[in-house]
Amino acid sequence: MSENWESKNWDSMISGELCPVCDLIHSDAKDDEHLIQICDLTLSRLYLAKNQFVKGYCVLICYKHVIEPYELSRPERAMFFDDVARVACVLQKIFTADKMNYNILGNLSPHLHTHILPRYFTDSAPHRPIDPALKGHEIFLTTAEYKERISWIADQIQKQQM
Repeated sequence: MSENWESKNWDSMISGELCPVCDLIHSDAKDDEHLIQICDLTLSRLYLAKNQFVKGYCVLICYKHVIEPYELSRPERAMFFDDVARVACVLQKIFTADKMNYNILGNLSPHLHTHILPRYFTDSAPHRPIDPALKGHEIFLTTAEYKERISWIADQIQKQQM
């Protein structure tokens, strides 16, 4: 089991005291081991996943340290889910996805964030969730390819009116 599940670490992450997601979102760093910053939205920051096992895979992180969406006030919840919808609409348009999937997990990092995955009938698991931990599900891009993808997404987010 991950060391994050040890009680002392979990309690510190839940409280926000040792939250690695808070550390990322409130730092000046433009990336970490898994994510590259794209842009800021109303109540969240959007990142491109470095592992593009699904073309266009992004993670949207709430600025506020909460674990569950219901912990946000009603207006904040509306802003966060508007951010989710805005990003999904842009990703679907750019990558011509057949369906958009949304994962709100948090059992590894207890800070509200949503994995937004464009899905395709031609992907490796068209009728079920894709497990990125499976062998062969790692697709890393060149620096130029990451920059291009980030530019496409950021430009379209800026143009998107919701």
